[in-house]
Amino acid sequence: MFDALLESLKKFITITDDEIDLLKSKLEVRKIRKKQWLVTPGEYCRAEHFISKGVFRAYCIDDNGHEHITKLSMEGWWITDINSFISGEPATQYVEALEDGEVVVFKKEVLEELYEKIPQLNKYFRLLYQLALCNNQQRIFRTISNTADKHYFHFIEQFPTIEQRVPQYMIASYLGITPEFLSKIKAKNKRPSKKILSQ
Repeated sequence: MFDALLESLKKFITITDDEIDLLKSKLEVRKIRKKQWLVTPGEYCRAEHFISKGVFRAYCIDDNGHEHITKLSMEGWWITDINSFISGEPATQYVEALEDGEVVVFKKEVLEELYEKIPQLNKYFRLLYQLALCNNQQRIFRTISNTADKHYFHFIEQFPTIEQRVPQYMIASYLGITPEFLSKIKAKNKRPSKKILSQ
């Protein structure tokens, strides 16, 4: 259950066996059912969640009752209401499991303790948040400057198996387009299947 987390850590930092044992002793693993929430608006989000299994989404609901998906995450990624986690303000988003899944929970107070005992962990999260900021900036740029087609194709490159795991209307919400428009993009760019000649 910790293998994916350790793989993620080792991409950015060097961590010793003793530090790995300490991590395992401090962290909580939660099994999450499909449609179960990790975070709901109004509550105080006090944990970061590393996804070891499953697909999750973060979304908000506007005054007209429409859902807007702000993030889709799967194995090897992180998810939370980051503003609530960092600022201590009430959450404004839902974080929901789209499949039965499993997360490694980094509670805020535990994370602060681990920063002291595993200094490299500070570096890991600093690099992680920097990468997230860059990705968010690039996503905004793609949204305002690219065609919806290009935005969709970049999304599929980033999440090559997502369409088999997430409903189309959720993908459309994440991309900021209607499900009908997404269907048109897919139909327009669908490659004809190769016919198998009989021998």
